[in-house]
Amino acid sequence: MATHIKDMTENIAKHLLNLVSQTSENLREMEVTDYFELLQELGAGSYGKVYMGKHKHSGQVVAVKMLRKEKTPADNFLLEYCISLTLSCHPHIILTHEIVFHTSSDFVFVQEVALAGNLQSIINPKFGMQEDMLKRCAPQIASALEFMHSRGMVHRDIKLDNILLMDAECHLIKLADFGLTRLQGTYTPSLSWYIPYTAPELCRLRKGEQLLLHRSLDVWAFGVLVYTALTGVFPWQGALGSDHKYKEFSWWQVKRDLSKAPEKWKKISLEARGMFWELLALNAAQRCSAMDIQKYLHLPWKAEV
Repeated sequence: MATHIKDMTENIAKHLLNLVSQTSENLREMEVTDYFELLQELGAGSYGKVYMGKHKHSGQVVAVKMLRKEKTPADNFLLEYCISLTLSCHPHIILTHEIVFHTSSDFVFVQEVALAGNLQSIINPKFGMQEDMLKRCAPQIASALEFMHSRGMVHRDIKLDNILLMDAECHLIKLADFGLTRLQGTYTPSLSWYIPYTAPELCRLRKGEQLLLHRSLDVWAFGVLVYTALTGVFPWQGALGSDHKYKEFSWWQVKRDLSKAPEKWKKISLEARGMFWELLALNAAQRCSAMDIQKYLHLPWKAEV
């Protein structure tokens, strides 16, 4: 299996290099408004904005992603577009159209639009989301991750905001935003900040140190995502010993007694606690694959009150 992924990664790397080169050579400069009518802003970040737009000739409604040149190196933009295009054949990964160009101030590419919002938008901050709805979402996210990982890619930014809803009941959801995606086996530097989804091995890096990218980073973030969607709150603010809630979780996992859960984990059923131990194994080498979540779909996830 490891040899298969290594060969697949090498092939994907060659494919991406060729695609980046071709895209760079053919990248045209034009104005967004030449072809699209921008209808409304869908999202914004430090690097740019995403708009809902209507193609002036066909009338098709799409998502127009615009990344500021002053914030985004051309190589990073081209890699994000080419990775997005390469992965978009999967039913649970957002479709990227072969429309890419630049303006005087932005790099631009076009994707399908998710009119129902993202997973974050439907979660009740106090109670989480309905368990049956989450059990529809989780296997779809896992399938998208398994597809990426089988091709040697690590998403590196799995979070509720990046799971897009194609309908309000979550019958079809899609993974999006591949700006941080890189190939497994490459190195990622230490971070100056952490979010609750960040795996402990990445949180522990000292300034100047690097970590070899592995799919287990995504599996950890996926575990945090499922817990947060189920309960409406993050399990911790950072996977560090200085975070009391993370420290409690770590000791609980070391003691290996599912029944003696910290207070924060008593909302989770005994059966589902085992699922989280697998997804959030402290040792990255012992983490399960994202698709292993299917073993738990027939079991209750929320504890009976």
